Amino acid sequence: MSDTEDNHHRTVKITILGEPFTGKSSLCQRYLSNSPRAPGGTTHGAEVLAGQCLGLRPPVPLQLCDVAGNSLSTGMLRNYLYASDVVLFVYDLSNLQSFDKLNVWIEKVKEIFDQETKKPLMALFGNKSDLEHQRAVRLSCVKQFASKYLLENFKGSARTGEMVNYAFTDLIARVLGLPVPSPPIAVPIKSATELELPKSTAQPDGVPTSPLIMNRKTLRKIQRKASSSVCSLQ
Repeated sequence: MSDTEDNHHRTVKITILGEPFTGKSSLCQRYLSNSPRAPGGTTHGAEVLAGQCLGLRPPVPLQLCDVAGNSLSTGMLRNYLYASDVVLFVYDLSNLQSFDKLNVWIEKVKEIFDQETKKPLMALFGNKSDLEHQRAVRLSCVKQFASKYLLENFKGSARTGEMVNYAFTDLIARVLGLPVPSPPIAVPIKSATELELPKSTAQPDGVPTSPLIMNRKTLRKIQRKASSSVCSLQ
């Protein structure tokens, strides 16, 4: 059995960090059950969830450690991070403070793993992309931040599920040395004003027979044709 095949049978641990109310628990819920988390409630300490990465074949055993947002000020963070393969830093793209505090989170994690031989893969996830119209974090700042700390960078929504499955599958594949899946292709959704209207059919005389209400120009054209027909009969 090759090392890659053997890796499929080991459990991958992903630890999720970030400020309170950034949607960390919702991300875990969305990924493991493909359903949104019920509103309300906060994580105390850390919640460990078991599941599988179904985006890879065979499925990979998975452990998610959802760490409370106030753990940065406690002495338990080192314990929560133990044996982590991936550390996922989550921020709310509609909350600038949640992004600004990531610098403190990352420096703390780097300090904890400084003497460790095995260091985790670190990544960034901008949550709540469904609130893009309320964006408070500039995209240029996110790219600069990710480049500074060499972070894999994702943006999505735990509420809608956008990019959640892909982000987790991508990170797990990287840890196991497997081919990274291609990102989903975003299909633009047309607004109501951009939707194409059905093409109208035309009679031999060029008059449209569409059931749509005719505009004034079309109406005048019909009136002129009708008037011409009457004159020719007289």
